Amino acid sequence: MIGEFIKLTRFEHAVMLALAVLITETIVLGALPPLEFAIAMSLLVPVFSEMGSFALNDYFDVETDRLNKKKDRPLVKGTITPRCALYVAFASLIFSTVFAFGINLMAFTIAGLFNITAILYNWRLKDLPLVGNFYIALTMAIPFIFGNYVVSQELSPVALVLAVLGFVAGLAREIIKSVQDMEGDMKARGSRTLPVIIGKKPSMVVAVSLYLFFIPLTAVPFMLGLAASALPLALIAAADIMIAVICYRIMAEHAFGFARNASLIAFSLGMIGILIASL
Repeated sequence: MIGEFIKLTRFEHAVMLALAVLITETIVLGALPPLEFAIAMSLLVPVFSEMGSFALNDYFDVETDRLNKKKDRPLVKGTITPRCALYVAFASLIFSTVFAFGINLMAFTIAGLFNITAILYNWRLKDLPLVGNFYIALTMAIPFIFGNYVVSQELSPVALVLAVLGFVAGLAREIIKSVQDMEGDMKARGSRTLPVIIGKKPSMVVAVSLYLFFIPLTAVPFMLGLAASALPLALIAAADIMIAVICYRIMAEHAFGFARNASLIAFSLGMIGILIASL
């Protein structure tokens, strides 16, 4: 049963967001942050925010997921009821906001706004062209900004660049998801997503262009002062190579499932590389 809740909340995404917060705190402080209450809370905020958002997503999208034959989803399989998913969603979003309140005003403001937007996104915004994609991209960018303001009230240039990287990568990934889910989104929700408006192939071109823009951007944090030692550079290079392979397979094979899964691995490698470089 625990495995079904992990699938419902996409817990691996939650871990990535917490890692993004930790990376930024480390960069801003110049060392791993001390094990204090505010730091512990700062890692729980994105975890519960992400869990709540994905549980709410599955609650609203159960019919879409059935049409798209996503048989591994707990609500589609019936291993978790929609009411239970709704309870998990709102409890998680409340926990996230309360934990942020215990850090500082800026952290609370960021978390509160994004948790409210998560509800609006899953209810209505995701059906609008690019609006939903932009929101998801922001959720991959904001942990770097959030982590910065947990430990400092001045925005670090490196944190800002990492946020831009997260946004670009997240937008590309979500456009690919929109292409993959296009038919189910139209039938179940009447969505007007980007692929519905401009077509699948142009949307794929937009996503690949964003991924290709992402690759040279990965050098910018090192240009701003991160230590360019062998291991971090090797991890970043591996991530960039994976992104290039993703671009090829999207255009040549329409390998959308591969692209979404491989991009998570590439982003994880890149973030680990940035973390090591910041120590």
